Amino acid sequence: MQKKFDRDFCPASPLLEWLGNKWAMVVLLRLEEQGTMRFNELFRTIPHVSEKMLASALKHLVENGLAERHVYPEVPPRVEYSPTPLAKNFLKQLHPLIEWSKENI
Repeated sequence: MQKKFDRDFCPASPLLEWLGNKWAMVVLLRLEEQGTMRFNELFRTIPHVSEKMLASALKHLVENGLAERHVYPEVPPRVEYSPTPLAKNFLKQLHPLIEWSKENI
């Protein structure tokens, strides 16, 4: 996967890549609010997201270490997602920016 930003040119590029994924940030904020959730629970609680975009956002979060995917060996299989400690730390830093945007945008 080719990255959108040149990390040598812009040291903030990893952050910009994370923030640039609209649905990933929405999913991450929902996981922070609700804790561990199953795919269908997330799907029902996020308006206007398609199943494809939700699956893509979750994959992005898992690949970047911001969400954990737990698969339980049951029939039918049960898969749950939860925020990682890295995600919780990231969101702690993101909330002031969210508040700033509410006040100024």
